[in-house]
Amino acid sequence: MVSVQPTPIAINEHKGVSFRRPIDAAKESVQVIDLADRLCGPGGLRRVGGEWVACCPLRDHDDRIPSFSVNPEKNVWFCFGCLRGGDVVTLAQLAWNYAEGESHIAAADLLHEFGHDIPQRPPGWFEKQRRQKEMRRAIDDARVEVLTRRLWKYVFEPIVADIEDPVERARCAEELWAKVLPYAARIVEARTLGAAS
Repeated sequence: MVSVQPTPIAINEHKGVSFRRPIDAAKESVQVIDLADRLCGPGGLRRVGGEWVACCPLRDHDDRIPSFSVNPEKNVWFCFGCLRGGDVVTLAQLAWNYAEGESHIAAADLLHEFGHDIPQRPPGWFEKQRRQKEMRRAIDDARVEVLTRRLWKYVFEPIVADIEDPVERARCAEELWAKVLPYAARIVEARTLGAAS
């Protein structure tokens, strides 16, 4: 019988400096055994040879037989029940229900939880934001204009077209057009904030 070693699920890690700094700091500052001990509770971990084992502390794995293993020497963990493993940031991300792309937030939360300083963004990042501010504003303005025209064409123009009196139609069109632009701006702002979070 051929034994197949399960591979841990890979979690995408961002390559940007502002994302890497908290992740690297958390890996250096917090030991996986300390987080596992906190997640498993008092007496949850027990030593077996060179590793520590417990029932899996992840919420989506109902473990009755200890299948969660921590190797403090290598500073890694693996669960043989749910076939996941990795470093301390991956454990925090899975245990605290962070999304796949939020490993940098999990790392910052991990540093905060264990009393370490969260690395600040480099000064170059703030300069880049300042340089790109005008371009972002122009892109948002273009989005507002496109959305305004689409809202007018598909929502408001059919309403105005049904009005028979030309004077009333012109007054209604002017009134509705004044309402479309702020409405489109709010939609674009909500989408932009939703994408940033």
